[in-house]
Amino acid sequence: MRREFLKTIAGCVPLLLVHASWSQTKKFPDRPLRFVVPFAAGGGGDTMARFLGQRFSERTGQSVFVENKVGASGNIGSDFVLKSPPDGYTLLNMSSTYAIQAAVSKLPFDPLQDMQAIAMVSRDPVVLVVGNKSPFKNLATLRDAAKREPNRFSYGSAGIGSIAHLGMEELAFLMGVKLIHIPYKGSSQAFNDVLSGNTDMMLTSATFGAPFIKSGRVIGLGVAGKERVANLPGLPTFQEQDIADYNVVDWKAIAGPKGISPDVVAYLNQEINAILSEKNTAAKFEADGTKLVGGTPEYLMDIIRSDITRWRRVVEKAQIKVE
Repeated sequence: MRREFLKTIAGCVPLLLVHASWSQTKKFPDRPLRFVVPFAAGGGGDTMARFLGQRFSERTGQSVFVENKVGASGNIGSDFVLKSPPDGYTLLNMSSTYAIQAAVSKLPFDPLQDMQAIAMVSRDPVVLVVGNKSPFKNLATLRDAAKREPNRFSYGSAGIGSIAHLGMEELAFLMGVKLIHIPYKGSSQAFNDVLSGNTDMMLTSATFGAPFIKSGRVIGLGVAGKERVANLPGLPTFQEQDIADYNVVDWKAIAGPKGISPDVVAYLNQEINAILSEKNTAAKFEADGTKLVGGTPEYLMDIIRSDITRWRRVVEKAQIKVE
């Protein structure tokens, strides 16, 4: 009898575990969540995080706190999240910078093995801008001048290893030119020097750059994407200007530490995709040039892996080193 009882209990263990997992998922979330943004408040990632947090709170009834943990090009915030308990309550609002840092920096975490992808959120095409007194009106004039006078023309970025840095190095390879990189402590400082004419050019997001292009304060030379953006319909892509296979996108996504329950990952992914598919959400962001994406965790992982491989090639070619 005792042996039969033990066999019966043993046979029920998997079912009991499944039931426990299902019960936990049904209760999730049962307390406030934290969205960690690894950059300062006010940027594109911060704005998206606060919007998602608000809608997630409205849909689930649980508060969502957005916390900015800045420093080390986003690595401090990423490290904090990836070393947090894997319960789904502390999430990282990552961006394309995450993959770039994996390519250029020695990190205190494994960017793939220590991270659980949840969902891609958005893709924001990047545009190349010059000051309004610049002689360059399109990519052809820039390329011709840079070939005639190597290492004369400069570009600004938010720092070594930023998307504006590596994106411009990749563009220089494709155009066959040499440009001078001027790293700043932030993108706003770099952009201000383009406005003043102290720096010749800069890559910036279409969302940020559009108002300045429309007002005539800067000149847009092209969209570094496969198609034109809604808020700048008159600005041609690089591909239209004979720069093929050049696609620089500042994407945003949600991830967490490795070890989150698959059921919780699926729940979070479902909620994020539901928010992104709302008609008002699409209208709000896509009018400014940001394309909402969504998709599976596997899709996000594929993007991160591909970006790390791509940027490592650029780092090797340009011999970029982060001190």
